[in-house]
Amino acid sequence: MGDCGLMGKSNGHQMGFLSRLLRNQAGNTIAIVAAALIPLAGMVGGAVDISRGYLAQVRLQQACDAGVLAGRKVMGSSGVLSAGVTSEVQKYVNFNFPSQYLGTPANITVAPTLGANDTIQLTLSTTVPTAVMGLFGKQNMSVTASCTARNDYSNIDIVLVLDTTGSMACKPERDDSSCGSWINNWLSPKSGKTMTVDSKTVTYVCEETSNGNCTTGTNVSRMQGLRNALDSLQSQMATIETQFNMTEEGKRKRVRWAIIPFSMMVNAGFSRNAAEATLYSRNKSWFNATGIYLKNNTTSTNPTHDDPTWFTNTWDGCVEERKTSNLITANSTYSFPNNLPATAYDMMFDTPATSTDTRWTVSDPARSSGQYACPKYMRELAPLTSSQFDDYFAFNRGFVANGGTYLDIGMLWAARLLSRSGMWSADNPQLYHTFPVNRYVIFMTDGVMDNGDNYSAYPHEPDWKRISSNGNISTAKANHNKRLSIACTAIKNMDVKIYTISFSAGSDLSTDLINCSSSTNSTSPEFAYKADDSDDLNAVFRDIGENIGSLRLSQ
Repeated sequence: MGDCGLMGKSNGHQMGFLSRLLRNQAGNTIAIVAAALIPLAGMVGGAVDISRGYLAQVRLQQACDAGVLAGRKVMGSSGVLSAGVTSEVQKYVNFNFPSQYLGTPANITVAPTLGANDTIQLTLSTTVPTAVMGLFGKQNMSVTASCTARNDYSNIDIVLVLDTTGSMACKPERDDSSCGSWINNWLSPKSGKTMTVDSKTVTYVCEETSNGNCTTGTNVSRMQGLRNALDSLQSQMATIETQFNMTEEGKRKRVRWAIIPFSMMVNAGFSRNAAEATLYSRNKSWFNATGIYLKNNTTSTNPTHDDPTWFTNTWDGCVEERKTSNLITANSTYSFPNNLPATAYDMMFDTPATSTDTRWTVSDPARSSGQYACPKYMRELAPLTSSQFDDYFAFNRGFVANGGTYLDIGMLWAARLLSRSGMWSADNPQLYHTFPVNRYVIFMTDGVMDNGDNYSAYPHEPDWKRISSNGNISTAKANHNKRLSIACTAIKNMDVKIYTISFSAGSDLSTDLINCSSSTNSTSPEFAYKADDSDDLNAVFRDIGENIGSLRLSQ
């Protein structure tokens, strides 16, 4: 019995110790932490090494992309993956992924290959030593990057639709009110100035200089900003042409330009083709020497210009538009090509000029009141050398500012020049030397629609009521914007990309300009730009040039 008591006492002591141990949190924490150290170290080490691997992967991909783009640029149009091309790829890979980056091996094999359609393909591989996971038997991680660069250059056609209205003589920093005051109030008249170009009198607004006048100082006008930006664009395209010219003649791609300066009219009569022949000399039957469209677009045939000397000595090349309809209103649903009023021949871009109603009537400011301005002649699609390009846009060659802003008239002529089923269809092949033709319109203006009391392409709206049924300027303005929309949509449906630019601090990137462009996102339009000053405009044209002709990563 005594023994039994002792046993019972001893057993109770043992159970008490285990119970105390069970309830002792300090002891349990030590045990748990000790047991968790190994997997915890693995997790932390894995995260650190995965981060290192990710950094190496990103850097390797950047090096791969840079290498193939540089190589593709050097290869140009030759289609030959030469030692020089491979060396250029190697140089850019080494620069963007330095030797032993994050402990990687010193040498990465760079062996580009030539793929279909003259693409350069490259795969890069290396290993990144682990910092922690080596303790668990994982000494290295493999990283790989693949990339392909192709040359997206196809034949390039660019149509420049350029606002050359009077406000383009002001510096870009002026708003509309300030610009108008500067033009109207300077002590010496700015408007109504003339020069002689190609035996014709050209009237213009003088261009603002850094001294606040237009006679001394540096030219700081919007026109000069436009000239500089266009020169930058042409230089970009000239680089592409140099690559094109590395290919034999019969396989060469090409860059062509069309230029449409506009204000209240477009100078179509003296439009030049590649052979420098004017449109009037090539196709006199497209023009009415007689015919004025009066109220409600009714045709009159007076006065008559049948004296050849009048065309030689007086006519400046501008034209009145073909017969139209004032049923095209801001709220109408008309569209090109099969949903237009029967007499809206001006909007029927493909209709040939075979009758009085479908021809263009030669302009004559003597038969209408209001301001008159005739821009420089158009150029139809043709290659241009750098000197031809610069000569066209020179001030003393008649590329000057004057007149009000009719945005639709410029885009209307762009639609005609680009239509593959219209009067200029021969200038618009889908392929040239078996390569496709990519087509672009760059539409630049420094203002909104401004159709006032002018003699325009639709001559004098208050009297002739060609655009509005009541002759009201505000109504006509809204109807002109509708016509702009129709023209822009028609051009985009011709598989043409449209870039729009609003230039000057006082102008807005309007909904009309955004909708005219090829942008798919009106909130952040990718084809519509706002340029407040000349530096902005130059950057915009540079960006457009890079988009029109650039190398692309395939993947």
